[in-house]
Amino acid sequence: MASAGLGRILIVDDEQSVREVLSEYFMEQGYSVESAGGGEEALAIVQRSTPDLVLLDVRMPGMDGVETLRRIRNAAPDVSVIMVTANEDVALARETLKLGALDYVAKPFDFVYLERAIMAGLARSGGGSASATPASGDAFRTLALTVFQAVRGMSPASRASTGARLEEAVLSAARAAAAGGRADATAAALSGVDLLLSLAAELRDLTSTDLSRVQGAVERARQSLRPAL
Repeated sequence: MASAGLGRILIVDDEQSVREVLSEYFMEQGYSVESAGGGEEALAIVQRSTPDLVLLDVRMPGMDGVETLRRIRNAAPDVSVIMVTANEDVALARETLKLGALDYVAKPFDFVYLERAIMAGLARSGGGSASATPASGDAFRTLALTVFQAVRGMSPASRASTGARLEEAVLSAARAAAAGGRADATAAALSGVDLLLSLAAELRDLTSTDLSRVQGAVERARQSLRPAL
């Protein structure tokens, strides 16, 4: 895979049209994407390049998604896997959670939910440690992962309100940075993150430790913009 961008995703689906739509969408959002048409090909890619996350179709000819998941868990236990299912296969998808899948999403895709699930998966797999000092090109990826890690620690009510808005705001900032657009537009998106952090602090939605970690990541992201401003 090329430069990781916001994260390295492997899309596994036997339908070429699905692979193309998902690949195009996530590359436009700033992710590095590779695709496979079946389980054997997916396992070869996982063993060769170890993506941060695998988006894996349940129903495929030959080696199906369940067996592919089992083998990925053995070959790369730290890689997050999100299952893709048709509505009639939701019960089967739930069973895959017991085999180590992180989550499942149904077709047709809700792209907002799908991207948030993927970023949560990247945060879980540790793709981009918040404790490291990132290079400027990685600062927004680290910020996004730090926010998603922090939101996972919120109460359910806080996650559904402040947390969801904070996730969307940081994704907007990360997308703007990954697209290489105007630095002032990216800075404006960061200001939206700042505003939501202030709200989360007033409502005590975040622990002081998580708040400090996210604020530090915001500042590093802002510093990475300064040469371009």
